[in-house]
Amino acid sequence: MAYDALTLSVLKDELKEALTGGKISKIYQPERDEIVLFVFNKQTYKLLISANANVNRIHLTDRPTDNPKTAPSFCMLLRKHVTNATITDITQMPYERVLELALQVNDELGYRKDMKLIFELTGKTSNIILTDGNYTVYDSIKHLPQDLDSKRIIMAGAKYSFFPPQDKIYPFDYPKVREFLSHCNTPLRKTLPEVLLGVSQATVNEILYGIDENDHSIVNHSLVVDRLAMYQANLANKKPNVVLQDGTPVEVCPFNYQSKKGEKIFYSTLNAAHDNYYYLLDKAQRFNSKAKSVSTIVKNAISRTEKKLAIQRQSVLEAESRETYKQYGDLILSNLWQVGKTDTLVCFNYYDNTEVKIPLDKTLTPQQNAQAYYKKYRKLKSSAEHNGRLVEENTALLEYLLTIKQSLKHSTETEDLQQIRDELVELGLIREKQTSKKKVDAPVKPLCYDIGGYLVYVGKNNAQNNFVTFKLARSADLWLHTQKIHSSHVVIVNDKGGDIPDDVIVAAAEICAYYSQASGGSKIPVDYTQRCNVKKPNKAPLGFAVYNVYQTVLVNPDRHVLQLKQ
Repeated sequence: MAYDALTLSVLKDELKEALTGGKISKIYQPERDEIVLFVFNKQTYKLLISANANVNRIHLTDRPTDNPKTAPSFCMLLRKHVTNATITDITQMPYERVLELALQVNDELGYRKDMKLIFELTGKTSNIILTDGNYTVYDSIKHLPQDLDSKRIIMAGAKYSFFPPQDKIYPFDYPKVREFLSHCNTPLRKTLPEVLLGVSQATVNEILYGIDENDHSIVNHSLVVDRLAMYQANLANKKPNVVLQDGTPVEVCPFNYQSKKGEKIFYSTLNAAHDNYYYLLDKAQRFNSKAKSVSTIVKNAISRTEKKLAIQRQSVLEAESRETYKQYGDLILSNLWQVGKTDTLVCFNYYDNTEVKIPLDKTLTPQQNAQAYYKKYRKLKSSAEHNGRLVEENTALLEYLLTIKQSLKHSTETEDLQQIRDELVELGLIREKQTSKKKVDAPVKPLCYDIGGYLVYVGKNNAQNNFVTFKLARSADLWLHTQKIHSSHVVIVNDKGGDIPDDVIVAAAEICAYYSQASGGSKIPVDYTQRCNVKKPNKAPLGFAVYNVYQTVLVNPDRHVLQLKQ
């Protein structure tokens, strides 16, 4: 993501404006590498500082914060030295991902002293360090391996030193950038992150968006410098946003990046954008973890059902030869006078007027041979009836499991997942522990669109399909479903009376096609009819419906996200 020194400078300015002059009232350490400072400055702010190797970050947060019963040692150290400290300044090491909170606090004797809380956002080596006013280290949240030859030793009693200057160009030092570009003959997309100080690959991608990175002409170099100036101006203008793809947050940007495609949610501050980005990311990760377990159960159930169906269908095919065995028994009894001590009876088959050879067991009498064939016939007949019923049942089960699999693709909320899980419990695919508490059903929240003034409801799973079709919709409402393939049930609420406009029907059909098995295709047939023509057979599974009167429209799948009501 674009969490580089330039983005951090915007966060720093916002933090400085909100927190300077504020007092640290409480300190929590919810994780071993994360602290939360409660700062009162006309109102209470929560500053989250995380040195986690994967999600090191600093921003204000509105999310609930855990406070462990037993505080870790670093938290106790901070409480001892900086509780009631005043934040006098927040600074950033130039073009580096290092922030310093300058603190002023009264000691035990009432004398004011300076403290520094330094945060290094450097990936795996990220750290939070507490020093005195002269940068003598008290302690750090992480105790990283130290090299005695290193000029930067982070341990109690050592002198803290910032990162040594790098031999790189400041990104907004335009004369030096021009000079470098005049001698550059390598692809800019790869070179600029290595040459410009404090910029990430995502930042370079935005600067070079639409520019030929292999063009080293003077005109192109001037365009790169202009883009740097534009980037600097956009940082000041501020349009922070979170970029989502398929509902999952993938990036947080300080302004509207043209190089980032997807759904974008805009915020008033970059702090709010970061806070919501990590909240949405955590929510998505937790959801995906739960969805993966449910998806695995459905996948395994489909695989088992398909294997059983294959065996049962094979048994039904094999049982088709059962009449032959009955005929053999009849022919043996009809030709007892011809049966000798041989292993074959050759006789006239009066069933098809041909000569037939019937294998015999020489150890059995003719009557016993006939009874053996009758027994095979009865066994195969019973097998055909039994496996025929199983084929019918498992075919219906497989179709139902495929609708659940389709529902999982469009589940975005924990409630959606819980409804699918409840279906699997009803099917016996998930066993739940018996509890004395009364089960609370997950709320049914189908998608709702506003298309041309008409409300359009879309079920995302079988429970929602059942609700949309048989509880929410009225007789005169229009009901839509893709033809002969699994899809969501879609209902257009006809509360205006009269005919629903064609463009509304087409838009609803496009949504129906999007939430179907054929979402990747084109010219999908979608049936539509009045709700009164849709029935649910007795003992049919959840979300199952039949209809005979309908019209069909061919459409291309379209989510119509702009018409989706939040």
